[in-house]
Amino acid sequence: MKKAIFVIMLLLTLALAQAEVVDKIIARVGNDIILLSDLTKQINQMKSANLYKDNLTEADVLSSMIESRLIIQKAKDLNYTVDEGKIKSAAEAQIRDIRKKFATEEEFQRELRSMKLTNSDLLKYFTERLTEQALTQQFYQKQIAIKIKISDKELRDFYNAHKDTLAIKPITWNIGMILRQTSASEETDQSALRTIKAIQERLKSGEDFAKVAGTDSQCPSSAKGGDLGFFTRGMMVKPFEDAAFALKVGEISDIVKTQYGYHIIKLEEKRNDEIRVRHILRLVEPSAADSLAAKQIMEDIRNQVLAGKSFAELATQWSMDTESAKDGGSIGEYGENDFPELFAAILKALPVGGISQVLENEGMLYLFTKLNEVPSRLLSFDEVSAQIRNILSMQKQEQVYNDWIKQLSKENYVEILL
Repeated sequence: MKKAIFVIMLLLTLALAQAEVVDKIIARVGNDIILLSDLTKQINQMKSANLYKDNLTEADVLSSMIESRLIIQKAKDLNYTVDEGKIKSAAEAQIRDIRKKFATEEEFQRELRSMKLTNSDLLKYFTERLTEQALTQQFYQKQIAIKIKISDKELRDFYNAHKDTLAIKPITWNIGMILRQTSASEETDQSALRTIKAIQERLKSGEDFAKVAGTDSQCPSSAKGGDLGFFTRGMMVKPFEDAAFALKVGEISDIVKTQYGYHIIKLEEKRNDEIRVRHILRLVEPSAADSLAAKQIMEDIRNQVLAGKSFAELATQWSMDTESAKDGGSIGEYGENDFPELFAAILKALPVGGISQVLENEGMLYLFTKLNEVPSRLLSFDEVSAQIRNILSMQKQEQVYNDWIKQLSKENYVEILL
């Protein structure tokens, strides 16, 4: 018996020792501590939000975390507050923007799982970051911005000292663009609708939802019988979310249309403010015939330009980019180093007045032209004074902010153990 107790105690000691190695205190900020696990989760959350750059180090992230803790502590001392409702809404909007970069919800969830994160983790991360930003902005307004003064002499001295580099406007070209999107035709849409209606009838006849999703859904979740797992409001596109949250457990929705296509949704479980659903999706995507028809329209437009018809008139008539279409297709002046990376080589080689081939990227079709060339020149003080003021303001703000953080570090005990 004593031997058994000794073995258990030994195992517990080893487990605790291992836990101490896996997770440990890496920084102290006043009465707060930062654990190694906190740093790891912060980095994973930044990567998931596409905010972690290659040149960042763990020390950089830790330094940012320490600054955030200092700001939060000082904010409490000064009784600064934020609108928590607005912060939560903004955080949910940022998550929706990230989700749009994934083809399906399943792909998004798979990426989160690979980083050992949940929807709640991501929501917490953005909520904390936006709260810190709001508090920092208050600090800037109340303690930093008021200290920033820039005289006209400073502006002119900076201009005179840097005009040969700062104020040289290189050769630019006014670029014209006609944009059209390859979209599904009415016939393609109706074909998907007929298919989902036939699936709906099978479900009404008693076929198992999960089995039908496995064989007929065009979402990757079909491999799991259409199961999307648990999610909260704000995590799905609105038409899907509204329909899903309106269901009772076990209930199947009517046909729901979203930007992806047609869905039928079944509510499987409710857990607090989360629900778990299955769905069947029939995509509405441009068919090969739809893509060919869209490209033919662009080829016809290009031929009209080559035949001498006004690019501006054609852009106004045909371009789906409404802003530039109102300006005859002009999307602004671009220097050689400013061309959109995807089309940079083509635009560099394009002569003034020339017209590109029909270019395609991710379902979008483009025609470009160089409308005219704008010669290089020296910008006047008035043209760059606002830019100079911003530069000087940022320099002074950074200095005041750094001094302020140093002062907070002295007022609050900071120790780095990493």
